[in-house]
Amino acid sequence: MVGLARIDEGIRKLRSRGGHYGDLNGGKPLHWMINKTQEGRNRAAVCPRTAPADMRRAGRTSCDEYPFASTHEGGIALPAARREITWVKVNENKAQGGRITAWRGQMHVMDHDPFYVIA
Repeated sequence: MVGLARIDEGIRKLRSRGGHYGDLNGGKPLHWMINKTQEGRNRAAVCPRTAPADMRRAGRTSCDEYPFASTHEGGIALPAARREITWVKVNENKAQGGRITAWRGQMHVMDHDPFYVIA
């Protein structure tokens, strides 16, 4: 997620508190999940419907969750101390989605495949 400033910041913030899922430097891997229904549930479980007022004023209205909703560790699968949400601009979240989609296609990532996230 390098180069996606707010998303990268959120992941690093979580890791500084001990949330090491997906961290190549001694953490446990994340595991991809191919279940769109559960992905939606995961996102809804951790992302509020609307951004806080200060984030709306800053134009950061898109909730980015980590671990990703599209992983078996997403949503509330892990305790709150092991996950993070970051309010980002919509275009940053879309850029992340594009990167992930391209990566999955290139690497032929399947359900339950383990992976790490560089941030």
